[in-house]
Amino acid sequence: MDQLRASDPLSPDWLVGVLVLAVGVLAWVNMVSPRQWAVLARSAGAFRLGRQRLRDELDMRDRTLTVLAVMSTLVIALFIHQVLLYHGLVAPGPLTYLWTLLAVAGVLLAQAAVLRAVRWLPEHDGGLRELLYTTIVLHVVMGLLLLPVAAVMAFPGQAAWRQPVWITGAALLVAMVLFRWVRAVAVGVGNGAPLRYILLYLCALEILPAALVLEQLQGFVPPVHHP
Repeated sequence: MDQLRASDPLSPDWLVGVLVLAVGVLAWVNMVSPRQWAVLARSAGAFRLGRQRLRDELDMRDRTLTVLAVMSTLVIALFIHQVLLYHGLVAPGPLTYLWTLLAVAGVLLAQAAVLRAVRWLPEHDGGLRELLYTTIVLHVVMGLLLLPVAAVMAFPGQAAWRQPVWITGAALLVAMVLFRWVRAVAVGVGNGAPLRYILLYLCALEILPAALVLEQLQGFVPPVHHP
């Protein structure tokens, strides 16, 4: 049994450590700010956040929301790394996970930076503040949904489970991204932004970064072919 665990590339100690860290973050948030779960549930389930929720409930300076966003970035990158590793597209090891983590974090930071920068322009907000908060909230929720998926993927000796599990996780990831795009359109239209600007945002800050991430992951890490 020990030999199987040691030879399983999807169950190294460092990967389990990431999962333990994520669970520790959840326990800490539940201890210091349990109301954060209700805020996230209402914000993720509503099609629009609304001015009252933006003013009274969501705060980008809230340390629990920041820590949850970091945790979700770790988990999302871990799941993507697991899928690439499962298909033999990357070499096992923390270095390849680090590249995936940097790519996922880079996309999120680029989206947030551009949305903040555009808000400084002397024009109508166009729902950019709501869109920024929506992006962060759905990113956190995506990480929470993928955490049990990544945990099952890392469970040693359960190779038969991994194919349906990674397919389920990929379906959740794609569904959440599509839902975020639909909400971006709803936020923009609801705030009077021209449709051409909304489509430009989706192409520039959603579709293009995702394509670049996939390209960089394949370029930085040599593929591994199983015998």
